[in-house]
Amino acid sequence: MIHFRIALAAVASLALVLLPSGLLAQQAAERPPQAITVPAAPGNTAAQALKAINDEYNTQLLQIERQRLDRLAGLAAGQPAREASQTYEILFRLAIANNLFAEAEAAADRVRSSPDITSPVVRLLAETVNIIATADRGAFDESLADLGRLVGAGASGAKPGAPVPAAVLDTPSLLSLCGAYYQRLVQAGRFDVARRAFALLNRESTNPDVKEFSAHRLRQLELIGKPAPEIKGTDVDGRPFDLAALKGNVVLVVFWASWCVPNAAEVAWLDQVYSENRERGFRVVGVNLDTLQNGGTRAEAAMPGVRRFLLDHNVRWPNLINGQGPADYAEAYGVTEIPSNVLIGRDCAVIQVDLSRKTLDQAVARAVGKG
Repeated sequence: MIHFRIALAAVASLALVLLPSGLLAQQAAERPPQAITVPAAPGNTAAQALKAINDEYNTQLLQIERQRLDRLAGLAAGQPAREASQTYEILFRLAIANNLFAEAEAAADRVRSSPDITSPVVRLLAETVNIIATADRGAFDESLADLGRLVGAGASGAKPGAPVPAAVLDTPSLLSLCGAYYQRLVQAGRFDVARRAFALLNRESTNPDVKEFSAHRLRQLELIGKPAPEIKGTDVDGRPFDLAALKGNVVLVVFWASWCVPNAAEVAWLDQVYSENRERGFRVVGVNLDTLQNGGTRAEAAMPGVRRFLLDHNVRWPNLINGQGPADYAEAYGVTEIPSNVLIGRDCAVIQVDLSRKTLDQAVARAVGKG
């Protein structure tokens, strides 16, 4: 059975699994309330003002988090090894939770080169932060080489002061780090590196969840350049739908669930991309995954909540509910976490997977021939 979870894009929600338990109450007290993003409709000055406030707030919050990482790094640099290890662990887990890998790279390099920091958890966190920060710099082949050395050290048995097997980290943390690395690679279009990286993890990891995660990512990567799997059935309004009938258009297949907060947040910007490119042959189709919640829910039971979500968010594109057999679209597309999407070209071949807000505009513009 596929276990669905919210992707790393919902990074704030990962603090509960990534921070040491003794810090949970402290971090909850320190962290300001999260900003609410209000989409600015054209001509809506109130919405634009709210957006400006939230953009400024988010910028300031990011600056505060960066300052905290800098201060933690400075503190660790002047501490004895045992206390420094504790501080570095807090620093790395905060960097992971806030998606600030580049900001933690210098601290990770210090740990990696220090023979005094021997904590297996801290050393592994430093290695993984370095791998993802290296990818953030665009050095994807270097990051893959670093991953190979890390996995090799774990497979052969760690030497004193060297990285150790990934078993020292809890599974949620491992999956989050794998997800972060995968996102960097696919959004940069480095499918070659992604295939090699996740084939390596699938082959060498001793964690069954990491092996399953890697296997599903490899299945997604195998879709690139090949005909998109069939999506054919009846949408939530009772109308027939066939993806093949949209040949000649560029299609974004969006996998979502009514209980996933990031899905609600992304509707506004998806609608904007849809409006800007519809006349050029861009279409969107949603696949709802509410039936996969809590080990399986009947479509009839999920339907009221799905329809309520679509009405509340004024979703304009067709939506189907994921089913079984030929209607198990999530299985066909290798989707195991949400939000998730797949971009399909005019020839019905898969172009890209897991596009972010930052990368979707450019990918769609290229696919529809804009500009």
